[in-house]
Amino acid sequence: MSRKYSLWQRQPGFVVGLFGALSFVLVGGANAKPGGVDDLGHRPEVKEPEAEALAPGQASGALEGTVTFGGTSVPSTTRVVNSTDPEICGIEHSLQNLVVSTENRGIRHVIVSLTGVPEERIVARTPARLILDNRDCQFAPHVAVATVGDTIVAVNSDATLHNTHYYGILRSNIALPGRGMTASRVAPSPGLVSVLCDVHGWMKSYIRIDSHPFHAVTDGSGQFRIEGIPPGSYTVELWHETLGAQEATVVIEADEVSIRDVEYATSPN
Repeated sequence: MSRKYSLWQRQPGFVVGLFGALSFVLVGGANAKPGGVDDLGHRPEVKEPEAEALAPGQASGALEGTVTFGGTSVPSTTRVVNSTDPEICGIEHSLQNLVVSTENRGIRHVIVSLTGVPEERIVARTPARLILDNRDCQFAPHVAVATVGDTIVAVNSDATLHNTHYYGILRSNIALPGRGMTASRVAPSPGLVSVLCDVHGWMKSYIRIDSHPFHAVTDGSGQFRIEGIPPGSYTVELWHETLGAQEATVVIEADEVSIRDVEYATSPN
């Protein structure tokens, strides 16, 4: 593929997550399977590879780039002292609400997604599974993307009670009182889902559900890549829980990689 470069700037906006109210609805589960951990010591997103969004042989392009923080200093994530189950959870936790690389100022956990994709450009695909793990008293992944029809599986990998409280279109509160318990939900429609554990107030996660698979979450260096995009003009939306949202129009051409290096130019409020 050839490569095409451009840059777009930030539009103001921010979203700050707060902890939810305490409530429980007990839901049973089955056995969970352990997985690996990421560079923060937490289990990463375990999602089966997306099926090709296009029919075999149909032309497509890709979008990739790096999202960076442009402030005068590199901010630190918020840390909290824990008094709930400290013998299991430890005494201090990161909220992971703003994770910026000290090497390249890349921002982790930014959702990058195409919006307004015409239905005729979305080809039927095999639904995937997204594992949302309660591990080391944190949700892993902290931020994820899914497609309508995917199955989201809540897993408890800790030897303590957790609950997975979905806010938004999933609207359910699942108690997982023991290690190895799981419970599944199918993503019903597009939207942003906030997830809390009411037992351990620092635990929070976000899942964006789209009608298509053209989305990604930035890694620890702020990098992302979306493949298999049908040629055409699109609006791309970026969203971060603390820094907010921004968008721009991009053009995807067959057998080309469009590059979008994005900077959040101001500090969060």
